[in-house]
Amino acid sequence: MRGPYLFPALQNQVVTALRVCDPAVTSSAKPMHFGAIALQCERHALLCYSPERYLLYPYGSTFGLFNGAQAILPFRASLCEVGDLEDWLPITSGAHWSHHLDQELPMRGDALTEAPQLVRDDEKHSWQLELRFSATRRFRLCRSYKHRRLQFVPVEVGPAN
Repeated sequence: MRGPYLFPALQNQVVTALRVCDPAVTSSAKPMHFGAIALQCERHALLCYSPERYLLYPYGSTFGLFNGAQAILPFRASLCEVGDLEDWLPITSGAHWSHHLDQELPMRGDALTEAPQLVRDDEKHSWQLELRFSATRRFRLCRSYKHRRLQFVPVEVGPAN
């Protein structure tokens, strides 16, 4: 099930940095789990974080759907101008932010070919945020309930997509 595109300002922007906060202790865990992520692009940055790790009232972001219903992400998602990102990062209560390099994740120089989109596999699963970087590189940002963290999962792209 596909929902609306969010944050259209990100479309066609090139990633300049991928910053993660509070990563899982084992860096060998695939997919990687973290408390928050900032996808920094040329003009804007997408900041997503697990609210139950950093906020008193742990509610995710809510967005409207085409049919008048609501989609609730199990994490917070915000867009800011890249110059304001440093002002937003303290939302994680002073946790350390680092630049992360992993060949499986979006990398510096990758461009978003479309705005992030709300997606859900079926009614039983939570909403996720899908990011498409090329015809062959897509990722879903979702929540790992077991680890109380977020994860960035590569999506298999077949010839039919």
